[in-house]
Amino acid sequence: MAEIPQNIKFLLFGFGPKMHAQMALIANLLGIVTTVLGIISAATKNPLCLGTTSWFLLTIIFFIWGLSFWFAAYFGTKEGYTK
Repeated sequence: MAEIPQNIKFLLFGFGPKMHAQMALIANLLGIVTTVLGIISAATKNPLCLGTTSWFLLTIIFFIWGLSFWFAAYFGTKEGYTK
């Protein structure tokens, strides 16, 4: 596979792999929190600001968002990028 040029590496991994991994952890924790809120909303049959389906859709969005950060952290580390 071809080496990524240095000026492009900054655009791809600007925050550095460690920061991307921390942002992924935060996004995944937010996904777990929205899952719990969705379960509580479904169990009590009382919408907690949002309906049950909306909480679970937010969960999916947070996990996909976190996954993109994990990929950036992984490939940044694999390419040897350090901030």
